[in-house]
Amino acid sequence: AQIIEGPIAFLALCEHHALPFLGHAWLGYVAHEDILGISKLTRLVRVITRRFGVQERMTHQLADALEALTHAHGVAIYLEAEHLCTQMRGVRELGSRTRTTAYHGVYQHDPELRAEFR
Repeated sequence: AQIIEGPIAFLALCEHHALPFLGHAWLGYVAHEDILGISKLTRLVRVITRRFGVQERMTHQLADALEALTHAHGVAIYLEAEHLCTQMRGVRELGSRTRTTAYHGVYQHDPELRAEFR
């Protein structure tokens, strides 16, 4: 069975501009033998996103950490965030959102599973 948790709100700091970006995370996995309590998924998001970083790297860090903790058949991560650096600097684009995904294991080869995750 696929386990999906989200949206999980997060606030992070961009390592390039030291400006915040805020958004939501969705975590999914197909359990093997180990499962996590749902609150642990929220804690995992908070641990990864409370550091300076970039959204793309955080997405892969979440996937790697969830895979290591659960030894799941597959892991899926989806982050969607608004970056204040794009709103306050340069292009000054209001309302745009950045979306990043990471798929490991069975999610890589099963479009139906990915569709169910989204």
